[in-house]
Amino acid sequence: MRPPVALASLLLTVAVVAGLATAYTNTSPLALPAVVVEPGKSRVKLAVLVVFDQLRGDYLEKWRGLFGKDGFARLQNEGVWFTHCYYPYGITSTGPGHASMLTGTCPDRHGIVNNNWFERGEDVYCAGSPRYTIVPTPPPAKPDPKAKPDAKVKAPSGGTPERLLAETVADVLRATHPKAKVFGLSLKDRSAILPTGKRPDGAYWFDGRFVTSTYYEQLHPWVAAFNKSGSADRWFGRDWTRFRTDIDYEKWSGPDDVPGEGGSRVFPHQMTGGKATPGKEYYDTLANSPFGNDLLLEFTKKCVLAENLGADDVPDLLVVSFSSNDLIGHTWGPDSQEVLDATLRSNAQMAELLAFLDTNVGRGQYLMGVTADHGICPLVEVSETRGIDAKRISPAAIQKDLEYHLTTKFGSAGGISLVPTKQTAWIESLVFPWVYFNPKLLAATGKSRGEVAAATTAYLRSRSDVARAFTRIDLAANFPADDIVANRVKRSVWEAPTQAAERCGDVYIVQRPYYLPSKPIDTGTTHGSPYNYDTHVPLLFYGPGITGGANSEPTTPQATAAVFSKWLGLRLPNRAEFPVPVALEGK
Repeated sequence: MRPPVALASLLLTVAVVAGLATAYTNTSPLALPAVVVEPGKSRVKLAVLVVFDQLRGDYLEKWRGLFGKDGFARLQNEGVWFTHCYYPYGITSTGPGHASMLTGTCPDRHGIVNNNWFERGEDVYCAGSPRYTIVPTPPPAKPDPKAKPDAKVKAPSGGTPERLLAETVADVLRATHPKAKVFGLSLKDRSAILPTGKRPDGAYWFDGRFVTSTYYEQLHPWVAAFNKSGSADRWFGRDWTRFRTDIDYEKWSGPDDVPGEGGSRVFPHQMTGGKATPGKEYYDTLANSPFGNDLLLEFTKKCVLAENLGADDVPDLLVVSFSSNDLIGHTWGPDSQEVLDATLRSNAQMAELLAFLDTNVGRGQYLMGVTADHGICPLVEVSETRGIDAKRISPAAIQKDLEYHLTTKFGSAGGISLVPTKQTAWIESLVFPWVYFNPKLLAATGKSRGEVAAATTAYLRSRSDVARAFTRIDLAANFPADDIVANRVKRSVWEAPTQAAERCGDVYIVQRPYYLPSKPIDTGTTHGSPYNYDTHVPLLFYGPGITGGANSEPTTPQATAAVFSKWLGLRLPNRAEFPVPVALEGK
C-alpha cells in the first residue's frame, strides 16, 4: 500500500536531509576496547581548543577562496581538516556541544542533555547553580517597573560544572600533572565551564566585564586589571561595517536585506545599543558583533602571557570559545552578509592567534584543535525562496493543543477540565524537544506514563509540523543503522531511558526539517535538531606530526578528546568512546 502523499513527501524530505551525512550514522557507541591511547610523554607544551560557536561545517569549504593563507587556510593546508564531521546526537545546542568535545562522548553518557531542562519540578541550567554567585559581585539590578511590589528578585546563579557527569581531558591532565594549568575563556559561561571540567585554574566569561563564580573561588589579578582597563568599551560608537571592500558580499552570501532577519537588517550596524554611554545594551550589541570575538582574543592573549601558558615542560590546556558567531547567526541567519563577514573576521582572528602562539609558545610546541558546537538552520524566509517547505512553529501552541487532546482523552483529576491549572495539567513543562508529564496528575488519575506517552506520540505524529515523536520506551530500543535521525535522538537521552523523567522528559518531539521552534512573530533562526544543517561542523587539528590537509574520513567532534589525550600523553577520560581518526593513528 502506498503511503499518503503528505507522508511520502515528509519521508523523502527527511531522507534527503539525513542522507547528507554521506553514510556516516554513528548509530551506537564504539566498543571501548577500540579506543586506545597509551599514556606517555606529552608532545606539546600547550594544547588549545578553539571553538567557533555555530560555525557550520560547510562555511570553511564555500568561503575557502576568501581566507588567504594565514588563518583557517593554514590549518586546512598544513594540518588536517576533517570535512565530514557530524555530531552523533540530536539536541544540538551549546551546552551539549561544549560538554562533548573533551569528554569524548555524548549526552547519554555525560549528562548535559541541553542548555536547559526540567527536573524534579524545576527549570535547570546546564552550567549554573544558586549555590554559587558571580565574582566580582555584579551591580544591583535595576528594579522592574512592571514587577509586583511583593515579587521576589531571583539572584543570578553562579557558574559550575557540577552537572557534567563525565571526565574531560582537563580533569585527566590535572590528575596526571598537578602543576598543569587549565583555563576556559568565552563570552558564554557554559562554553568556558563545561570543556574544562571540575578543577581548572580558571573559567571566565563576559557579562559587561569578564567574570567567574564562587565555585572557582578567585578572580585572577590579571582579569581584574583587564576589566579595569576598559577594553570592552573601545568599540562604543564605532559602526560595524564590512570587513572586506574588495569582494562582492552578495555573490558570496546573499542580499544585504532579507526578510526574517532580526536586528538592524543592513550594513552598517551601530555599536551603541541605542544608548549614549556604555551599558548592558551596548555590551549585548558588542557580543552580537564580530568585535565580541576581538575582545575575547585580546583577553586570551592576556591569559597566555599572565599565566605563562606553554612556558615549561608541564603541558597546559586552554579552551577558547568564540561566541559572537552564534549570536550573529541567530539574528541574521547563515546565508547573510553578516555571517559571511563574521566568518572572514574569524579567519583573521585565527591568523592572529596562530601568530601569537608561534611567538609566545613556539611553532611546533603547541597542539590546536578547531571545531564548533553545532550548526544552524537557514532562515525560514530563505528556505522558502529555495522551494523548501519551512515554517516557524510554536512550542507553546503545541503544548496547548496537546493539553487539550490529553484532557479530552483522559479527563483530569477533577473530571474533564479544558482550562488546565498546575494541578490539572497533563504537561508539567515543555522544554523543546522534551515533553514532561505532571507526575501528580498521573498519580491522581491512575494513568501510567507509558499509556499517556503512547497517546501523546500518536497525537504528535498526526501533526503536519512534527516529523517524529518518541517515547522513552521507544528510545530504549535499537534502530536500523540507516535511521540516522532516530539514532541521533537516542544518544541525547541521559541513560536509564525507561525510568521516570530525570533531565530528559517523557516524549521527544522532532520537528519537520527546516521548521523552527519559535514564537510565530520571531525573526532570525535557531538550531537544536538532529538534521545535518545542525550536526555538521568543522574539525581541524594543527600541531607537531599532524599533516594531511582535507580528509573525507567520517568523524565526530568527540574525537578531539582522543587526539588531545594522545598528543598530551594522557589516558582517555573515563567515558570517552570515540577514537583518534584513522588519518592520525600513526602520527
